[in-house]
Amino acid sequence: MTTFAPPSAPPPLTPGNRTALRVMLVIAAAVLVVGSVAGLGVAAWGLNSLRATNDAKDLPGTMRSLVIDASDVSVHVKSDSKVTTPRAELRTVGSSSRAQQRLNVTTDAGQTRIRVTRDSGRVVGFGSSDLTVTLPPALAAGLFVTTQQNDGTLTVDADLNRLVARSSDGDVLLNGAVHVVDVSARDGDIASRKPLSVSESFVVDSADGDVAVTFAEPAPRKITATTRDGDVALTLPATGPYLVETRSEYATSVEVPETTAPARAVSEVTVRSDGGNIAIDTRRR
Repeated sequence: MTTFAPPSAPPPLTPGNRTALRVMLVIAAAVLVVGSVAGLGVAAWGLNSLRATNDAKDLPGTMRSLVIDASDVSVHVKSDSKVTTPRAELRTVGSSSRAQQRLNVTTDAGQTRIRVTRDSGRVVGFGSSDLTVTLPPALAAGLFVTTQQNDGTLTVDADLNRLVARSSDGDVLLNGAVHVVDVSARDGDIASRKPLSVSESFVVDSADGDVAVTFAEPAPRKITATTRDGDVALTLPATGPYLVETRSEYATSVEVPETTAPARAVSEVTVRSDGGNIAIDTRRR
């Protein structure tokens, strides 16, 4: 039978060791307190430096075309039956050291242009901005809207005549009814929140984003969706038939009524994805 000797007790602390241990504990506590105070100070400074600003302007009620040059600002175009005057509102939340953004609105021959500009000077600090354009429904229905963004989401919640959108880095979210849609989002997704009504043509292109759109009935006469490295998912009304052309090196699924005769097709659907999957199906009632 093997027996184990009990562990030896640690040597008693000498007065010098006790003093050194107390000093180390005091130093550690001081470091923790200083770090906490410094962290709280930085947080308080950051909150104190934040500010929210608004810049709003009324738009002409007779405009036929609206061009929005939003730079790196997210844009929301919406209609509201309660408003009678179209209006643009820019809201910015950021540090006090960030250059102020402002709205510049010009109108010429029925075309209104909204540009988001910065005060002169070096841009430092941090923050975000959102531009909301609110339209009376009757005005929106006949409006040709063009948007240009470097960075930021575009959200459309309105019935428009035509929409042309160009985005370098941001998603495009569509909702409403439009006769013609032409969207290019280089590094963003293009999607619909609910069935989108497009009467004539729907052309979208994304380099590195997905396309996921559901169409209301009737389907657009022409649908073209292309992406380099993203997936494409289109949901069409059950009534057809459709003239469908797809190209992808990955999985492709087409589950809609088809025809090879252009004269019989209610819509021509062209979908291409170099590095993603393609799915085309019908919307179940």
